Order: sequence, then structure tokens, then C-alpha cells
Amino acid sequence: MMTMNLENLSKSKALLVMLVMYVIAFVAGVLAYRFSEILATHIVWRTLFANVIATLVIYGFGVLIDNQSVYDPYWSVAPPVIVLAWLVILDVTLHLPVVLLLIAILFWSIRLTYNFIINFDDFSYQDWRYVMLHDKHPGLWLLTNLFGINLMPTIIVFIQLIGAYHVLLNAETINVMFAMGFIMSVSAAFIQYVSDKQMMAFRMDHKQDKKSIDEGLWRYSRHPNYFGEVVMWWGVYLMYLGVGHTLNWQIVSPLLMTALFLFISIPMMEEKLKERPGYTDYQEEVSVLVPFPRKSQKENKPKA
Repeated sequence: MMTMNLENLSKSKALLVMLVMYVIAFVAGVLAYRFSEILATHIVWRTLFANVIATLVIYGFGVLIDNQSVYDPYWSVAPPVIVLAWLVILDVTLHLPVVLLLIAILFWSIRLTYNFIINFDDFSYQDWRYVMLHDKHPGLWLLTNLFGINLMPTIIVFIQLIGAYHVLLNAETINVMFAMGFIMSVSAAFIQYVSDKQMMAFRMDHKQDKKSIDEGLWRYSRHPNYFGEVVMWWGVYLMYLGVGHTLNWQIVSPLLMTALFLFISIPMMEEKLKERPGYTDYQEEVSVLVPFPRKSQKENKPKA
């Protein structure tokens, strides 16, 4: 398959190309939504269809330039676009809970997208997990790339947003449950910001070695950035409960996000990191996800 080489572009030009790709994907999504009425009438199904079409456009660009990290910012860019589109389509009144929901999602999105931008140098970079999946099972790469890297994350994040859709429809006043959800989501984005900043500083100080970070939030959780991501969506779910909904199938949303990190993202990361000196001891002392006080070395030693 013919591919386009964009690896020699500067960072600013590469980001501009990325922006053009996302604008094209957005336009494709809007057109898909407009013509999706022949397939479904409910706004959620129509938005899902548009979301999948936009994802396929980004997937196509990734294949064209042979770099699937083109999809990486989609995780944080798509949710606020979808929620703001719902806001306009439904002609939602900006009650306080709606404003708080928007603040939480925008704060999370801007922070995560900004983190991608400052870490992105050019198109020579590609997430090591994608490279590993390609090299490990080259025969399955077409399916892994399309469904595992692109469509599955899109659908999982979209399921989280169904709770936000119901908040837009029904929220007029806030209660304790809603306030707890809002605080959780904003705090989660702050946890991600702090943990990513600590990781960046650590990498700058240890460019020449392969040490594992064991300071700041990373002293109490092996993956505090992932913890923040999971808590973000549990917060959105609590906001959904706070607008009068009882426990129902929507609990699947944050459970699915939690499972994604516990059973896919974290095991892949741990498999890579265990080769670093001292990481096995670090695993025994530090909680995998939720921050907890460290276990002492003495506690981990088997009794004679």
C-alpha cells in the first residue's frame, strides 16, 4: 500500500497537517450526521454514526502516512465537540449543572490535548504500543489497527458521553451527588496534569538512563495518570446519577473505562517497564492504580 512520508516536517508544520486532518474528519462527521436520518432518528445513534465516520477518516490518514498516532488526540478532542454539538442541536438552556459539566469536560480535554501537543515533535513519533502490536502480530495488523487502536477507544469514550447527554437533557439544579461528580472530574484532570508534569521533569533529569519514576504521585500509584482518566469518567457518571437517574445499565460506562485500563493499557505498560532495573521491587511496593501508602520492603519479604 502506498504511504506518504511526512517525517521530515517541523513540529509546527506537522501540527498544522494534523489540524487539517481533524478539520476534514469534523466535516465528514457533520455530513454523516446530516445524512444519517435515513438510518436512525435518535440523536445519540446519529452522533455515534458521525463519530465512527470521523474516526474512519482519521484512521485513513494514519494509514496514508503510516503513523497511527494520528489518532491519539482524538480521545480528548472528540468529546467536547460532541457535547457542544448536542448543546446546540438540543437547544439546551445553560442551567448551572450544564455549565459545570461543560467546564469539567473542557478542562479535561484542553489539558490532555495540550499534553499531546507539547510531547508531539513530528510524524516520526509513533506510540510504542502500536509498533509492538504490529511487530508481534503482523498478520492481524489490519484488524488490530482498525478496531483495537481506532474504533474501540472511540466507542468506549462515546459510551461515557451518554451520561453527559442525559445531563444536558434533564439537569436544572445541582445536588450533593452532582457536586461530588463535578469535583471528582475536575480533580481527576488536575491529578493527570500533576502526574504528567512530574513524569516530564523526571525524563528531563534522566535522559541517559532507564530509571523508573518513584517520586511525587508516582510514589503511591504506578499509573496516577491512568487513575486520573478513570476517575474523570466516574465523575461524569456521578453527575448523571445526580440529575435523578437511578442505578441502571449506564453503570457499564465507567466500568468499561476502568476495565480498559486495568486489563489492557496497564498490563501492556507493565510488560514494557518490568525490564527496567528495580521495577519488580517497585511493583511490590506501590499500588497499581489507586494511590495508597507504600508497602514496606520488610512486609514483602517472605517469612523463613
